[in-house]
Amino acid sequence: MRQQTCKLSEIVVVNNGSTDGTDNWLAEQSELTVVTQANLGGAGGFATGIDTVHKAGFDWFWCMDDDCLAAPTALAQLMASPAMGPCIKNSVSVSTTDHSELAFHVDRPNQSYRKVADMTQFDLVYGVASFFNGTLINAKVVEKIGLPDRKLFIWGDEVEYMTRAEKMGFPVVTVPSSVFYHPPSFDRNGIPWPGAWKQYYAVRNQRRILQNIHGGKFGWLLFIHWSLRALTEQMIAKRKNRVYNFLLYGEATIDSLFNYFGKKPNHILTVRLYRLLNK
Repeated sequence: MRQQTCKLSEIVVVNNGSTDGTDNWLAEQSELTVVTQANLGGAGGFATGIDTVHKAGFDWFWCMDDDCLAAPTALAQLMASPAMGPCIKNSVSVSTTDHSELAFHVDRPNQSYRKVADMTQFDLVYGVASFFNGTLINAKVVEKIGLPDRKLFIWGDEVEYMTRAEKMGFPVVTVPSSVFYHPPSFDRNGIPWPGAWKQYYAVRNQRRILQNIHGGKFGWLLFIHWSLRALTEQMIAKRKNRVYNFLLYGEATIDSLFNYFGKKPNHILTVRLYRLLNK
């Protein structure tokens, strides 16, 4: 951020319960505003960060995760892109391992984006954004849609926030001339245990996303259809811990349907069962 050609008014860092010495390093950075809290996941980190800068009275908030790197002109390109009132503008996420590839592949009914060139042929790409990797949010958007939902914790919280903004009529665009570098996406279904606990949140949070896009009742029905198909796929998958995956997906589906969004990682029953049987 210190290398941006467009000067930032303030840099706010949310220390989300880090235990690797990050707090000591942050204490030596006099020009940073540091907010320290318990680990509330990505959702809790971005909710606190956005809330902090919104209360400080800034007009635009530029959000980024801890595993991405902005090109020096990233913010300048976002600010120079066409004005469209209160909106959300996002940098394009380029793979750190292959700069011709997008870090996150996007599929739309009439267009797929795999290569960087798929996006750079346009000035703006509407309805596509990789939150929170170089995400520029107007203050008026936050005033209307609120903060990211801390209860979602991780995996899906960013998509829920994006679809919430679109549901309320705010433009969401990617600005291909604004570049962020990010590790390439991976097959989350294939994460080995015990790290697969994160998938619980991806499944549980999916209902909120579908309801934002399709409405309350229809979105609820779509989630049931989606989750049943996902459960079947996990059960027949030829993976070492497919039974645990099936139980995890089932637990997440039930919690979502009953609107129980309070579980922290150590409280996930399938995770506790795995740890009990694999001491």
